[in-house]
Amino acid sequence: MPVKLTFLGTGAGNFQGGRRQMSSTFVDGVLLDCGAGATGRLYDAGLFDRVDGIVISHLHSDHIAGLFDFLLHTLITGRTRPLTIVSPPGLASIIRPAIAAGTMVRDPAELYDLRWVEAAEPTATIGAWKVRSVPLPHSVYNLGYHLVADGASVYYTGDTRPPSFPEGLTADVVIHEATYRDQDAHLGTQFGHSTASQAARAAVAMKARRLFVTHIGGRDGSEAAIAQEVHAVLADATVAEDGSRYEV
Repeated sequence: MPVKLTFLGTGAGNFQGGRRQMSSTFVDGVLLDCGAGATGRLYDAGLFDRVDGIVISHLHSDHIAGLFDFLLHTLITGRTRPLTIVSPPGLASIIRPAIAAGTMVRDPAELYDLRWVEAAEPTATIGAWKVRSVPLPHSVYNLGYHLVADGASVYYTGDTRPPSFPEGLTADVVIHEATYRDQDAHLGTQFGHSTASQAARAAVAMKARRLFVTHIGGRDGSEAAIAQEVHAVLADATVAEDGSRYEV
């Protein structure tokens, strides 16, 4: 089946440079991470009511801050159908006290089936997608996600240094972080991130038909270098932009 992707935010944890939106990508009913402002961008793209589930790679704020607004707006829009949230351990302990404190007026679980799937290696079914997770190395516990539906597969890394995928895994579409250019690879090792060329080599190893790199760092001069370095390994790779949409 064709896979439709909308990149809501492609920045790497700060509002510097041209990428001012935080990590979030919509893939046919599944929201991959939910950075600040993701709800407004879902509205802009006509996708808010099409989110069946949210998968969270890790608990850094640039990947989860948008969840508060998202859940609030499910109340505002009168959502009645289930919502599944998949995450590593600890997310519910952040969100549930905020709900209990009255930040959302009501608990969304009073109006619809809010399903929390929280585990070290969670699995779930979201719409047509079978979702499984794999732990990946980052500065905090991070999960990559492999989504499979109707013969199509998508792999999302969240934030990770190499190795960014388990041996033997393949995917048609790879969405891989590329925070650093090669000259800053030592920072990737230090802070748990990948360079563009590392992302491209991972996609080649996974036999991907398409690679999209995201979580682009905002260091001066890095964005042009990241594009050049990823294309040197994989000429048809795409450096995703905020708001860009694709069908693969």
